[in-house]
Amino acid sequence: MTKLDELRNNIDDVDRKIIALLAQRFKYTEEVGIYKAENHLRAQDASRENQQFQKIAQLSEQNGLNPEYASDIYRCLIDIVISRHEELLKAKC
Repeated sequence: MTKLDELRNNIDDVDRKIIALLAQRFKYTEEVGIYKAENHLRAQDASRENQQFQKIAQLSEQNGLNPEYASDIYRCLIDIVISRHEELLKAKC
């Protein structure tokens, strides 16, 4: 096995873990969306988002990751979640 193969295998292993964690995260966000829909709460919570992005920046710095990269990734994730929560709210109307 070459060094490149070894590095790629490491990336593949991390990707498997990321996907498993994303699945778990989306399971919980789905439950939040259902709760919001049942309780007629807004899909987007700006205060919570701000807290999340502050936490993401801190965690990124602690782990040697460019906070902008993490912020961009989480913006995508959060936008998907908000869209799903809006769908759930519309379905309850």
